[in-house]
Amino acid sequence: MGRQRERALLETDTFIPRANRVFTNRNLRLAGIAAIGFDLDHTLAHYDAPSIERLAFDATKRKLVEKRGYPEGILKLRYNPDFVVRGLIVDKKRGNVLKMDAFKYVRRAYHGRRLLSKEERSRVYRSQMLRLGHPNYVSVDTLFHLPEVYLYAALVDFLESGRNASDVDYTAVYEDVRAMIDEAHGDGSLKRVIVRNPGQFVRRDPKLVETLEEFRRSGKKLFLLTNSEFYYSDALLRHLLERKQEKRPWESYFDLLIVDSRKPGFFLESRRPGPLPQRLETRCPGPAYSGGDASLLETTLGAAGDRILYFGDHTYGDILRSKKNLGWRTAMIVSELEQEVVTTEKLVRDYSRLEKLIQAHDELELAKAEIGRRHRRLLRELEVRPEVATEREGTTGDRLAGRSPSHERKERQRQRFEEEMSALRHQASTAAGEIRALRRRIEAEYNPYWGSVFHEGNVVSRFGDQVRDFACVYTSRVSNLLRYPDSYFFQSPMTWMAHDL
Repeated sequence: MGRQRERALLETDTFIPRANRVFTNRNLRLAGIAAIGFDLDHTLAHYDAPSIERLAFDATKRKLVEKRGYPEGILKLRYNPDFVVRGLIVDKKRGNVLKMDAFKYVRRAYHGRRLLSKEERSRVYRSQMLRLGHPNYVSVDTLFHLPEVYLYAALVDFLESGRNASDVDYTAVYEDVRAMIDEAHGDGSLKRVIVRNPGQFVRRDPKLVETLEEFRRSGKKLFLLTNSEFYYSDALLRHLLERKQEKRPWESYFDLLIVDSRKPGFFLESRRPGPLPQRLETRCPGPAYSGGDASLLETTLGAAGDRILYFGDHTYGDILRSKKNLGWRTAMIVSELEQEVVTTEKLVRDYSRLEKLIQAHDELELAKAEIGRRHRRLLRELEVRPEVATEREGTTGDRLAGRSPSHERKERQRQRFEEEMSALRHQASTAAGEIRALRRRIEAEYNPYWGSVFHEGNVVSRFGDQVRDFACVYTSRVSNLLRYPDSYFFQSPMTWMAHDL
């Protein structure tokens, strides 16, 4: 009875704030999970976004000047954390940044930091689906991509201001930015700064330790699977999990550690031969490796396929590949979710108003269509005007005028139809203007440049579609699972078709 009551409480919106809920795309029974794994960056470790992004942005600027010969003027560029969001596409060939909907159509685009008009956007992309596998396009899949993309957009503006746009090799600029930010990550330029003071860049989650303890108490085996090196993982997880008063090493929360994993290659069944995994000496009660593959992990844990649940933030490198190649269950961490949910709740009245406006506009369009059909039918009748009325129809005056009373009635009716149509056009135009203005106001509440991460207009964005398609469940942070019992059944909501709504 206690378990039933607990579940009933969990299923009420008031028990768990929506911003902290776990959302379900595909049924998932926690009781059937034997092992739970975690990525590190943006999964267990949540960065202070402006600080870490500005650090990467500034380091890459300096490298572009020092190693690629870019003008020193670019050092004055300042990072704008609002301009880039996850899920965008970079068009390297044209210097554009794009947002697409779930149907792969470009719905919003910037050239550098200048918004393209609808006409410009249509002229370039012709309202067609893009072949995103083409090397001209880069998908912004992770939060680590954001400073790179903003620097690219800012450089497009900077370089065009001093020369003809046709002289700028946008692809070369992107490749330079990509190479230098990769170098900043690879040579330790960024990580050394973070390791010296992790508290400045990584936010502690006060419920994370308890969440891991609850997982272990319920009999789950826990593992860390990250591309980061051990020294970096060690510094971040000491900050996140260790407390001076407890003197418990962070490694003790895990049954297996794998660093330097080289995801997504880690998940590929036909992976090319690579370096053999190196056994590490750590305080972990189980083994720890640098490198390895999924076979090593599954053998060590004694679990495979849908008995493993993996938490990650990368749509392709963490979620898609582990699901498609190994059949693991997936939990995507989307840190943006908390703010999106809060914003949506704040806009409930605006959304209600928008829905009513759209319904009213649709009704006006249907009324216009009906009046239009009746008007056209009447015009066809008036085209067959009798020049001489019959003896039975009208008076002598009517006959002399050449018009019957029925013809006069139809003329008056035609005039009424045209007046009604004019009024309907005006009302529909007014409603359409109100809809556009309200949409712009709603979108700006999420982000002044791109709107909601999960939506574009009245459809799901490409990123939202990926979350829906790739992840079994998704949430804003790992510790949100603490609110659910260890036997909880995450059940996907009823899927409605358009005619059901």
